[in-house]
Amino acid sequence: MNPRKTPILISRIEDDPLVEGLPERATFIPLRQKDLQSVLIRKFQITDGELDEYKKLCSRLQAIFHVEHLSSLLYLEEIYDTLDPDSNTVDLETVSVEEREALTDALLDKLKKLLLSAHYKRLSQEELERAVEVGGQWGVQLEVKFEIYERLEIFARGYRTVKLTRRRWQNLFRQESIELPEFQRLVMAFRMSPAFNAGKKDNGKKNQKSLDDKFVYLKAFKNIPENDLEILLPGSKVRLTKLDRAKILLPTLSGMAFTIWKVARGVLVLSLAIHFANILVWAILIGAIGGYIFKSVLSYLNTKNKYQFGLTESLYIKNLDNNSGVIYRILNEAEEQELCEAVLAYTFLWKHAERGQGLSENELDRLVEEFLEKTTGIDVDFEVHDGLGKLERLGLAVKNDQQLWFASPIENATELLNKNWNELFESRAEKTVNFENPLDDDLFTN
Repeated sequence: MNPRKTPILISRIEDDPLVEGLPERATFIPLRQKDLQSVLIRKFQITDGELDEYKKLCSRLQAIFHVEHLSSLLYLEEIYDTLDPDSNTVDLETVSVEEREALTDALLDKLKKLLLSAHYKRLSQEELERAVEVGGQWGVQLEVKFEIYERLEIFARGYRTVKLTRRRWQNLFRQESIELPEFQRLVMAFRMSPAFNAGKKDNGKKNQKSLDDKFVYLKAFKNIPENDLEILLPGSKVRLTKLDRAKILLPTLSGMAFTIWKVARGVLVLSLAIHFANILVWAILIGAIGGYIFKSVLSYLNTKNKYQFGLTESLYIKNLDNNSGVIYRILNEAEEQELCEAVLAYTFLWKHAERGQGLSENELDRLVEEFLEKTTGIDVDFEVHDGLGKLERLGLAVKNDQQLWFASPIENATELLNKNWNELFESRAEKTVNFENPLDDDLFTN
């Protein structure tokens, strides 16, 4: 028995132009804050005398970040209510085209900031077009028209290598493979162009359009290979490959030719028979040809429906959230990441400060990254600057003249956070008094 041959590798992930724009290392911290807290307690052997204060510190940090992100949620809810296709409230005032554009800009701008906080990367249209081109070389081919979108924003986070295989006649049907990135999380925000729905009315009856250009649609997906990115884009149409068309056309043509030859031969034999027999033979010929044409059309529709069903099934399995649900998911992820960054930075600084040692930014970065790789098995690029910035803003860390960072003592940390907690609510209360315009971002400035 011959051993199975190894597929020929025709392309590697390093050769993919889309990968060039992705970060070399993940910045997402793949830990829940509660698990992170438990691991840090074990690592630094935090004693019972310090444990209560440390847990209070983590709890207060969580509360502060939650309130700050709650403000962002209120802001986004106020903006998105008019743009939400799932909203069931009534607009008491007419929203002009200009106001709708301003709301769309404000929504997408805020979402970008939150997605960056949750360690997503924006994919440019050039990168999307290259991804669609790569996807067209594998499996189902789709026709994608970017001009049908008034606005289109796609953000990706985390990727890993997946290997796909295929057989092509150009390669004598030998198995070949390619390495492509699979995005672990992908968020899409889009608004259709008015041209997308042009002509979609059925003789003056009810409008048949499915995506209203007045709304902004939000989608979140998981585990999306780069070559499947195009199937997420609304308005994409299935195009059968040349091989699929050949599978349908060639048997039909050969069957029709064989049938015509048999019937034509019968016509010659019966050419001297009665007139009725001739009519019957020709009827059989026409019916056979019509049957093959019907079979060809049916085969085409079945093949196209099979592909369409595969796309629908894939979207159903990989869909995480839609519209307002996407906002809640993004906010939760951004809040969790900011909390993990702050807890990591403070805990390492605090334990070194106890020994009278400060840490430079680079030293802290190295220590945290070594800890995360040992804990998770993933090479995480810790965003040390963001972590230290949060601690400095909250008064939990200071930097001396030698550029060394020191954490505030644990016994003072909770008191400092209580002060921040009170100021947080007082500042929000003052701003709320005159808040009327949903685009007045000042209410929700951290």
